[in-house]
Amino acid sequence: MDRDSCWDELNEQRELVEELVDTFNSSLDEIFIIDGSGNTKRINKAGETYYGVPVESLLGKNVVELEKAGYFSPSVARLVLKEKKRLTITQKTKSGKQLITTGNPIFNENGDIIRIVVNSRDISELLNLKKQLESAGQLAESHLQQHLKPNQLNKSNELVAQSPQMKAIIEMLEKVAKVDSTVLIMGESGTGKGVIASRLHSLGKRSNGPFITINCGTIPENLLESEFFGYEKGAFTGKRREVKTGLLELASGGTVFLDEITALPLGMQVRLLQVIQEKRLTRVGGSEYINVDIRFIAATNRDILAMVSEGTFREDLYYKLNVIPVIIPPLRSRQEDIPALAHFLLNRLNTKYNTNKKFSTEVINALKNYSWPGNVRELENLVERLFVTVEASEIMADNLPEHMFEAKSSRLKRVYILDIFPLKEAVEELEKQMVTLAYTRHKNTYKVAKVLNIDQSTVVRKIQKYNITGNFPSRQR
Repeated sequence: MDRDSCWDELNEQRELVEELVDTFNSSLDEIFIIDGSGNTKRINKAGETYYGVPVESLLGKNVVELEKAGYFSPSVARLVLKEKKRLTITQKTKSGKQLITTGNPIFNENGDIIRIVVNSRDISELLNLKKQLESAGQLAESHLQQHLKPNQLNKSNELVAQSPQMKAIIEMLEKVAKVDSTVLIMGESGTGKGVIASRLHSLGKRSNGPFITINCGTIPENLLESEFFGYEKGAFTGKRREVKTGLLELASGGTVFLDEITALPLGMQVRLLQVIQEKRLTRVGGSEYINVDIRFIAATNRDILAMVSEGTFREDLYYKLNVIPVIIPPLRSRQEDIPALAHFLLNRLNTKYNTNKKFSTEVINALKNYSWPGNVRELENLVERLFVTVEASEIMADNLPEHMFEAKSSRLKRVYILDIFPLKEAVEELEKQMVTLAYTRHKNTYKVAKVLNIDQSTVVRKIQKYNITGNFPSRQR
């Protein structure tokens, strides 16, 4: 071969080497070459992003040494040398990457490994995407649960009522359920506003439609708009490319219960008001109107009128929601309901677990004398706790928590003020309710006089003044 031919062949080999090197380093996946003793021979440039150091600093080092230094864990090359076969594993790297890694052994004619070629791909973004999809799936499942009928969604939408106040509310609900007017339920936390809303839905003509509960206080503010109204394809750059149907649209033909309505920001209050008034909405990123047929029920445990005065809740939305107000009194102001609720809750547990537990008379008296700051929710939790922890068939007073027997100053909290009106009218209304309640319970003017600490003749005059009806005994004793 002459000199020119050798030179041409040398140039051709140089170009081939450069081409291979360029190809080696341009690969987005890492290529890691190890000799038969586990020493690092070559790593392409992709390895720098995986390990956070220049690849030159790793050359010549043994994979066991690099593994101990935390550059990757575990070492696929070490495992290949041990098992003498191709392996694919997941690795974590020093820079926090997660890799899917395959080690391919190359054998000589004697069956010894002379080289291992490792290919690694960064799957960190895929794992993050998986977590996002799982979170989205959990949210979708949560929304699916919200579409269930009320009798599936709640333990019970049955209202237990013995007090005049709750009986009046139940009677009103039966009338209100027949129309689509918006309802605003007000009352302290734990009084059963969700049960009232569920009952309204189940008694009405929309009972076969969806019943969606939206807790306005638990959805992050940056997600409120998309959760309520949904979004169109391409509404968000780089993500959320698909179309999403919002909760309000899903509720069409049924009922939406907006719990903690006062937690809505003012901007969302404007959009909600438009939906209630116009019975249509637009998705985020969309321009076409979508007609919706929804019955709205809202609830709050805050002083919504005060918020209107302060400017933190829109006056026009308040009046749009407050077509039919329902005010649930706290449990401490409707003492007759306490034993009925306690027995109902205990019997429900007895039925579920095939037991026959009961309350002693002392327990019922203690329950009636307690102030119940947590209302029905607190009573429900207490009954379940007693059912679980008391092994005897009868639950006794000494099984109750000690705080229920503390100073009875809570009696002073039984008067529940719902609104402000002239003091004279308030005194007369309180007097009327007290005499009515005492006479309904005792059916005897002498006993009424004793419990109210007034004269019996005064009791008779008050009964006549307020036209309190009842079956008077022929002789009052």
